[in-house]
Amino acid sequence: MGYVFGIDLGTTYSCISYIDEYGKPVVLKNSDGDHTTPSVVMVESEDNIIVGTEAKRSIEMEPDRTVQFIKRKMGKENDTVTLNGTQYHAPEISSMILKKIVNDANEELRQTGVLKDGEAIKDVVITCPAYFGMNERQATKTAGELAGLNVLNIINEPTAAAISYGVSGSDKNETVLVYDLGGGTFDITVMNIAGSDISVVCTGGDDQLGGKDWDEALMDYVTERYEEENGEDLSEDPETIASLYVDVETWKKALTSREKVNISVNGPAGRFREELTRTKYEELTSDLLNRTKNLLDDVLAVAEKQGYPISKIDKVLLVGGSSRMPQVAAMIERDYHVTPVLSDPDEAVAKGAAIYASNEKAYNDFIEIEAAKVGKSVEEVKEENLVTGALDQKYARFGGAGAGELRINITNVLSRTYGVAALDNGEVLRIFNMLMINDKLPATKTETFYTSVDNQSGLSLKIYESRSTDNVMDIDGREPITVIDMKFNKAVPQHTPVIQTLALDNSGILHIVAEEQLYHSKLDTTFQLSNQMTEAEMSSAASRMSSANIE
Repeated sequence: MGYVFGIDLGTTYSCISYIDEYGKPVVLKNSDGDHTTPSVVMVESEDNIIVGTEAKRSIEMEPDRTVQFIKRKMGKENDTVTLNGTQYHAPEISSMILKKIVNDANEELRQTGVLKDGEAIKDVVITCPAYFGMNERQATKTAGELAGLNVLNIINEPTAAAISYGVSGSDKNETVLVYDLGGGTFDITVMNIAGSDISVVCTGGDDQLGGKDWDEALMDYVTERYEEENGEDLSEDPETIASLYVDVETWKKALTSREKVNISVNGPAGRFREELTRTKYEELTSDLLNRTKNLLDDVLAVAEKQGYPISKIDKVLLVGGSSRMPQVAAMIERDYHVTPVLSDPDEAVAKGAAIYASNEKAYNDFIEIEAAKVGKSVEEVKEENLVTGALDQKYARFGGAGAGELRINITNVLSRTYGVAALDNGEVLRIFNMLMINDKLPATKTETFYTSVDNQSGLSLKIYESRSTDNVMDIDGREPITVIDMKFNKAVPQHTPVIQTLALDNSGILHIVAEEQLYHSKLDTTFQLSNQMTEAEMSSAASRMSSANIE
């Protein structure tokens, strides 16, 4: 089977896409006939897992068995949930979602004859928010591996959306801003496109802001109005609340295309009815929209410093289902004098991931053939090509699916800032940031620090991750993402220089090098991810996944 697949592992909805025989990206349907699947999991038992629409209906009625918005926990320190008495890490829950959409996609592809008996989806590219740090990205990859998938790459959602929209191509040269308002996260990215080269200028966002918050605002309003009219608190009635959560999302979506909607609640104290206008709804959620605007302003300020003011942005793409709300486009037109483009907001990310995956597979197949011709390894040929670019030029002329096809090259930026703890003027322990958010990848920075006491026999390198743009900042209770102990060959006196280098490559791997300058003790290591599942936890999760029925 020569197919590869793109997966949008979303906070509220997920979907999977592939490139069909005509070279077009196609999103595959789930068992309900829908293109997107709710990212909700219900654990009936360890052996029986329900994912999707049925699980979503159980959120309020079965709170001890059901979880949603698990993406907000990916890679975080507290990433566990307890469902039906069993504790699960976020990557395992996400793997259940992946398993569900892949199983359904396998079934559709077999029914249509695309897959033969014994064939199944294996090679995938999974997307994540642009501002995800290393822990979150590794957690996403872990989820794919637990689902039995070969994760070729993790790419940013805005970049995937831009690829789907068609901004990458030999005749393109433009700057694009992607405003991605999903169900649970908000992402902004400015990127420059020159032919098939996509260069990210800067990125920002909030992983705790999305359409869910608009639902909650409307939910609060409706429950308050019910109590005003009927004198009873709906929170005491879980059945009504469960039904209301579904209704609130329906009303929100209706107000996307209609100026008003009739809301109705059948509660324990009787029925409440009211006409809700779009104007009133936008008033209730104006503070949420302003939060996206403030974040957008921050990103645009960074972009302007790098030579890309709003006047030089050629397109604003609206991505994510929540970007359909008219207030979003209205705000961008009013405040930035740009007419945004709403293009396939629910499926663009998955389609772009599929295009990228197919493009990379075609390129890698081409490299393997060329390596075999000259009797060298693929790695050797790729290293030579980095210097000469000869194979890229040949591929553009003769490779890929057709003559003139170009490989999509993505140059990314740091989504976080990385620094080390050290004494400031030998007195106060502070964080000295070395790799800064929105620096181009690969990124490298070297600084000299000094030992703090006489006869010092080593040091602990504490690495911090943040979104700060300050060169130096107070620790203020922040926890390091990793601590690496370095032992010296011999004890050294106070004020001995220690040269430290942080380097982050295109794969998101952080390299740490340190050398004390008296006896030249040296540390050279890669970042050990924290907040990840242990080998024992991985083994237990893999065992549960292999035996569970997921539907």
